[in-house]
Amino acid sequence: MEDLKLSLHGTTIHIEGFPDAVSVLAVQGPKARRLADLALHQSDLEFASQCLDSINLLSAEPRLVHQALWRSAIIHYMKCFGEGARFQLTAERIYKTESPLAMENFRFFKALRNKHFVQDENAYTQCNPGAVLNDGTKPFKIEKIVCVVVVGETLDQIAYANLKLLSAQALAWVIAEFDALCNQLTAELEVLNYSQLSEMPRLITNSPTLEEINARRKAP
Repeated sequence: MEDLKLSLHGTTIHIEGFPDAVSVLAVQGPKARRLADLALHQSDLEFASQCLDSINLLSAEPRLVHQALWRSAIIHYMKCFGEGARFQLTAERIYKTESPLAMENFRFFKALRNKHFVQDENAYTQCNPGAVLNDGTKPFKIEKIVCVVVVGETLDQIAYANLKLLSAQALAWVIAEFDALCNQLTAELEVLNYSQLSEMPRLITNSPTLEEINARRKAP
């Protein structure tokens, strides 16, 4: 997959860099849907990797920005393995030729995302209420009710390296699948004559509306 420069003519997509092109055809069907899903997986995996790279470009402070990038990287990485409108990646398939530690690390980040960052279920976040008792020289005994919040640190060099490696391995698998599917679709389209190709629908895009925020998007 490669980055392409796009422009819009109304709702019609124009792809730069193809001087002999006359139109962009909309490719539809099961293979097209899988291709679109693979492209979205690539986008999320690349975003996760860019978040990790950005951590190294920043100074130690503010810590908040490091944590925001770290959590965003994990969430977008795990997004590819969760249920949704696209098909989900299968960790067992992607990491089957890797060290057993790959699946162990994958399960760690899955639990971190599901039970700590997105939902608050495990002991990585704790809150302990307490009462501050004074020395007894005042007319009251309790100075203040407090809550001590403790959040486990998950960003360290080992965890960082593990997520970076898992993301890179998943991305390599996605790109290989995408390229193979592109070759299949190209071969299928090439057997059609020019007239048949010219009659195919053109590729268009529409901006999402507020009414679509809760709706499942339509597949290609």
